[in-house]
Amino acid sequence: MKTFPDFPLFIVSSFHSVISKDRTTNCTWELTYRCNAQCGFCSYWKNPTDPNEELQLSEVKQGLNAIYRYGCRLVHFSGGEPTLRDDLEDILSHAAKKRIWTSLVTNGSRLDRKRIREFRKAGLDNLFISLDFIEREAHDKQRKMKGLFDEVLSGLECLGTDFIGGHRTAGIMCVVSDINLDSAERLAELAKKNGVFITYQLYHPQKSENEMFRIKDIQKVSSTLLRLKMENWNVISSKSYISGMKNFHGNHKPCSAGRKYFSVDPLGFLHPCVDLPQVGHILRDPVSVIRSPKALSTVRQCKGCWYSFRGEADHALSIRGSFEKIAQFGRIIFENR
Repeated sequence: MKTFPDFPLFIVSSFHSVISKDRTTNCTWELTYRCNAQCGFCSYWKNPTDPNEELQLSEVKQGLNAIYRYGCRLVHFSGGEPTLRDDLEDILSHAAKKRIWTSLVTNGSRLDRKRIREFRKAGLDNLFISLDFIEREAHDKQRKMKGLFDEVLSGLECLGTDFIGGHRTAGIMCVVSDINLDSAERLAELAKKNGVFITYQLYHPQKSENEMFRIKDIQKVSSTLLRLKMENWNVISSKSYISGMKNFHGNHKPCSAGRKYFSVDPLGFLHPCVDLPQVGHILRDPVSVIRSPKALSTVRQCKGCWYSFRGEADHALSIRGSFEKIAQFGRIIFENR
């Protein structure tokens, strides 16, 4: 996506999706469950997908066309490790040509200056590298990849010089839990030093059922991140999302999964949320199946979480939240001159 004229057109179209009852806004597209890391807070790497069974490039393009017709204007590509797909740049380019906002999160192991420039050329809008500890040994141990920390640092340097510009954002994505709250603050300083952004997401045991990382002092986490938000403009997690963390344990507030955001897995199955069962297939069923009584029933039965989708996206779906996002992007464009 180009900053002008694509970005203003995206704003108008996505705002239409926010206020419309019949359009979705966000999609998380998990391109693969293959991963070269073994993170303790994720279990995808334990059950990797066969690349021959994953949607092929032509099928992904067909799926992107379908969700665009359904009103979706933001796609967050994830995995597994999405950079393991050699056709990733082609996927990003196809989405960008349709003025779909694209975001990508990677562990940073397969990034170099050349590929970062290729992502920008393909039209990628957001590129974030996962980093949870400021200490080399702690980060590498957490992900069971020796040398990964140094690769992440190298990638961050390139993001500041070779990717960020116009409306584009890039930087650190930090999964916060009790064991790395101290690092979360220092990572904000690291991001600022490299001229990049940082976003935070709470750990939730729903994905890995690993209670080791469960947050006990959620008030402390929320207060710390709110302070960081006030002190560092490059912290792009919203105040609403951070404040809402205090109630994320057993959160039973209505969720917009299925109605305003949904997920596509590596095999093409549609889910109202990444953590809920599949309800259809992107190539065989209308995307509207994510709003079927069966799909929404699973959403109502969910015990709740506070991922960026549930908290961040829900805030952006409100009139106030959407204007706050527009204002934030305006400042980003100004700062990125």
